[in-house]
Amino acid sequence: MAQDELNLSMFKAYDIRTKEEKLNAGIIRRLLSSVACYMKDTLGCSTIVMGHDARLGVPGLMQEALDMFPYFGLDLIVNPLQISTPQFYFACMQNPKACGIMFTASHNPGEYVGMKMIMPPMAPITYGSGPEGGIAKIKELYIGDKAPSFTANLGKVTVKRYLDQYMDYSMELAKTGIHSLDGLDILCDFLSGAAGTEITEALTYCGANVKTLHLVPNGRFPAGDPNPIILSSIEDAQNHMKDGDYDFGLLFDGDGDRMDVMASNSLQLAPSFNFSILMPQITALYRTTYPHISTYADVKANPIAQRIQAHYASVKLIRNGHSFIKEALMDEQKTGTVAACEESGHYYMNFPYDPKDFSKGFAATENTLFYTLLTARMHKERPQDYKKALDMQEKTIREREWTVHFDDTQRMQDVMKKIDETFKAQGLTCFDKSLDGKSLDASLIRYNLPLEITKDTNLETDWYQIVQRQSRSEDNVVRWEITGSDWRTVSKAKETIDSIVNG
Repeated sequence: MAQDELNLSMFKAYDIRTKEEKLNAGIIRRLLSSVACYMKDTLGCSTIVMGHDARLGVPGLMQEALDMFPYFGLDLIVNPLQISTPQFYFACMQNPKACGIMFTASHNPGEYVGMKMIMPPMAPITYGSGPEGGIAKIKELYIGDKAPSFTANLGKVTVKRYLDQYMDYSMELAKTGIHSLDGLDILCDFLSGAAGTEITEALTYCGANVKTLHLVPNGRFPAGDPNPIILSSIEDAQNHMKDGDYDFGLLFDGDGDRMDVMASNSLQLAPSFNFSILMPQITALYRTTYPHISTYADVKANPIAQRIQAHYASVKLIRNGHSFIKEALMDEQKTGTVAACEESGHYYMNFPYDPKDFSKGFAATENTLFYTLLTARMHKERPQDYKKALDMQEKTIREREWTVHFDDTQRMQDVMKKIDETFKAQGLTCFDKSLDGKSLDASLIRYNLPLEITKDTNLETDWYQIVQRQSRSEDNVVRWEITGSDWRTVSKAKETIDSIVNG
């Protein structure tokens, strides 16, 4: 097969992802063989945990793996039902010596399929990360049409569901239980994704009254792309919030690893503000483990929210990318870096393998159910904090992240360079590295703001920030977000970027 027929663009920075129409039986066999070869021969795994979300194309992919992998002598632990990616991660935590494959394309439109992969101990496999280059090595094996040798003894397929253990674990860590959320009225929109069962069952068990939208998994995603930052996809939820009497709403993406909070007035509360309210509870979990605690903040995080967080922990900036953040949390476990939040609605933490005994170690991963329960608990116990956070957010202006697709790479690079130069000429500072010298994989362009936000940072003057970053999962895509204290400066910055992009 010629290389131009191999669909090599599916090997992304953090996962494997492509439109289903670009796969055929030969490519699927070749791809799964290369993944099996990497996990068995390069990583030395003998067991693989598997899961899939609600999209229509992924059950077929997983079935092919179930049919193929045992002939390579690989044992499989599988839940054949739709599950969220965080529930899959929890299953991997219960099998820490195993590799893992989650068949999902996250928040992408329904025609996409893909795989997120991990290796022991709960480490993401990415392009360039992992023995011999991770996904880069898988791509090499795929081009060479490599597969593990067949074995005389077939691998064993074990069906195992971890839903009950996942809920018990998350409730214990969030300190929620029966009647703990009594009286809360919550609207949840699952956008026909895979997280509805665990979220609804756990919230209801804890006493909340839950109104669900698009609860039934449906890979056609009738409400629109399963992405809670797309306004057309959450229009139904906004209308219900306006017409109903809910304390707050929660929005989830297709594979359930993103959560957005919606206030009773139907406005979305930025994840960094929600994280600032959760911060005292999160840091309290680790006070007896670490003498000094720090957390990571997304480069797009609102500086006001960062200043609140800095009252409870040292706040360090980090580049976007779920795999990169998890790697950083894993690397910095011993220093007391315990959690992170992205403005896309991803929440991370060094989750203990045993919530009763932190000495057994941690897995740097995502557990949206834990963060959902903790968010609900804080709404119950400290509703005034959410009112204050919404008021503070409303006093800032935010042009939420927007995307531009370019026809060619050179044009994209020229535009990004010109935007940096234009704002530098206006007196702004462009940061591309964190304080410890690590790349932010973005231009953080700030006016009247230092690189590090502390509890003493002065935010009473006019300030704004622009985040410019190139997508690592899509070709020739750039994203921008602007946050500031005054609508005039934010609007002018947006106009400047638009004029350069369209010029």
